[in-house]
Amino acid sequence: MRKYLYLFTFIIFLGCTEKPMTQPDETVIIELADIYFAKTIETHPEYAYFSDIPLDSHDGISSNKLSDVKLWEDFEDSLYAELSKIDEKKLLARNAKIAYWFLKEDLESSISMRVCKPYLWNVNPETGLQNICIAIAQIQPVGTKEFRTQAVDRWNKLPSLIETEISNLKLGVSQGYTMPKEITHTVINQLQTLLDYTIAESPFMSPAIRDGDTNFYSLWENLISDKIIPAILIYQNFLINEYLPAAREDASILSLPSGNECYQAYIRKFTSTNKTGAEIFDLGQKIVAINKNKITELGVELYNTNEFTEIINFITIDTSNYFTSSDEILTTSKRLVEKAKKECEKWFTSLPAMEVLIKPYEDYETGSGAYEQAFGNKPAYFRINLNNPQSQQKGNNEVLTFHETYPGHHVQIGLEKEIEGLHPISKLISFVSYMEGWARYCEELSEEMGLYESKSALITRRAWSARGMVVDPGIHLKAWTKEQAINYMVESGMNEDMALNLYRRSMLIPAQLTSYDVGGEEIKALRKLAETQLGEKFNIKEFHSKVLENGAIPLNALRKIIEEWIEEEANPETTKKN
Repeated sequence: MRKYLYLFTFIIFLGCTEKPMTQPDETVIIELADIYFAKTIETHPEYAYFSDIPLDSHDGISSNKLSDVKLWEDFEDSLYAELSKIDEKKLLARNAKIAYWFLKEDLESSISMRVCKPYLWNVNPETGLQNICIAIAQIQPVGTKEFRTQAVDRWNKLPSLIETEISNLKLGVSQGYTMPKEITHTVINQLQTLLDYTIAESPFMSPAIRDGDTNFYSLWENLISDKIIPAILIYQNFLINEYLPAAREDASILSLPSGNECYQAYIRKFTSTNKTGAEIFDLGQKIVAINKNKITELGVELYNTNEFTEIINFITIDTSNYFTSSDEILTTSKRLVEKAKKECEKWFTSLPAMEVLIKPYEDYETGSGAYEQAFGNKPAYFRINLNNPQSQQKGNNEVLTFHETYPGHHVQIGLEKEIEGLHPISKLISFVSYMEGWARYCEELSEEMGLYESKSALITRRAWSARGMVVDPGIHLKAWTKEQAINYMVESGMNEDMALNLYRRSMLIPAQLTSYDVGGEEIKALRKLAETQLGEKFNIKEFHSKVLENGAIPLNALRKIIEEWIEEEANPETTKKN
């Protein structure tokens, strides 16, 4: 850590002088990445648990004091000032280039997000303090005297964090920054669920239960009952009595101060592009229209109707489109994964060495399906739900399987883990638009590969696609009502509960819903560009290699990579001379 403190002092010093840097740019960018990595783990130690990064100590937690928020912003500014002095064209080493792209995009998007002041309206049922506490409780290291001491030190800080959170929210109310009432109600109910547990059954007791020491159990039980639960009750009472009456009615982020700039900042954060909400909305509408036209063609073949609503309804009531047993879901999923993996050999230069294992959800878990990447000794898993098979559509299962495994998430993430020399900041910074964009691209690629076995799957994969690009800016920029937004999603065949969840997600995390298809459309656009300019020289395996070879980079960096590759392939002699 002494090394990083020295570097941090060094960078601040450089920011106060007009002397040019004397070190090579490639050396400087790695040092800046080192500084960013060390400072992030020091300031936000809990991030390490979710990024497979080892920690020396387990007693720290992110501060929500506004003075500490300002210190972090000052750190970002000083780092960005040094980053701005680097000439990207002089970065020839691959690891230096990738580190530069990661830092530049992360810092610029973070700086642009300041207009939103998210710390003043963090009443959030997904990323609020109560969620962080639950998550850390499940992974807090215990089992030794040292770990127990660290655990107690960390959890003794939580009441103070809650007190500061209330102070921040009060300031937010005074400045016009609030979460919508509907979301506030959700958090209040979430807190009540936590308060309804007995102490022995509380999820906060996980460290003591896992540790097994009776003295520690008693100490931890008192900490939860005497400090944590009372603090949560104070927080809930504040939300009910003070915050809820002041919370905004409008779902749109435009009701916040500088709302337009804030929404644009969220778009940058989640898409790593400078597209406007209006551009995303218009593009989404065009893609939805194209998809609906194709669905009507498929509907004539499958159900003898070209009415979109009737086609979606037929898929919903078609009993042949549903599984009959849990065993059928499991058997089908395994077969589809193996089939997709084998076919991918024709479309990719290489595939991940690690396998992806199918792991059904446990009885106490919920979910429709997901990819869990490998961490440490834990393998990669494709999680599937075996409950209520008669309500699970076969077409949905096909789309989900190819999205999550081959050629989707498992191929991209698995290959990324095999890339040597990536700076560890790649574990801390992620770009949703690239990762989900790749998986969305692969839903269409899977059709090209001949993987889908039913026409219902071809309809299903088109029915929702690109609607997130419409509904999210519809809510925030077009004054769509709750009913209008939910109806638009339900029209695609989605059930009302899921549509309601996505509506609330748009309020919680503006622009996140747009990231999937913004990324997918960018990859498709880059492929079309390559096919047009290279003609017979275009090779799909090489294209996929270029998209995947640097890991989950920002979309603007991906475009540079593909454009450079096109130039090299189109004019090999010229590029060799240069």
